[in-house]
Amino acid sequence: MQNITEDYVSYETAKLLKEKGFDGVVSAHYNNLGGVIMGANPISKNTVKCPTLQMAMKWLREVHYIFIRPNINFLYPIRYYCEIFCYGDNLKTQQDVTTENFESPEEACESAIKYCLENLI
Repeated sequence: MQNITEDYVSYETAKLLKEKGFDGVVSAHYNNLGGVIMGANPISKNTVKCPTLQMAMKWLREVHYIFIRPNINFLYPIRYYCEIFCYGDNLKTQQDVTTENFESPEEACESAIKYCLENLI
């Protein structure tokens, strides 16, 4: 069996999440240079919480009523995209959005999360 790892949001996305109010319990943090520090309690206060992609997607869904659904694009050889469904009254837009094609579902989800934080909240 392959070694399956957790996928974390990028440093840039983690900063956006913090700016938008994400405050979940995480097992990793980014230092101010973008390096990952493992552990729930960071040594320095100059850190940014580093949630997994799934945690960020769940936060968007439960707090902002934004649903991200990764899919396979069968028109391209093994390409992935995400559909974004918005249902909250406080959102800037109610339009459904589809991200571009990516090489992995994780890349597509990262892009969709970042899009939501920059454009919908």
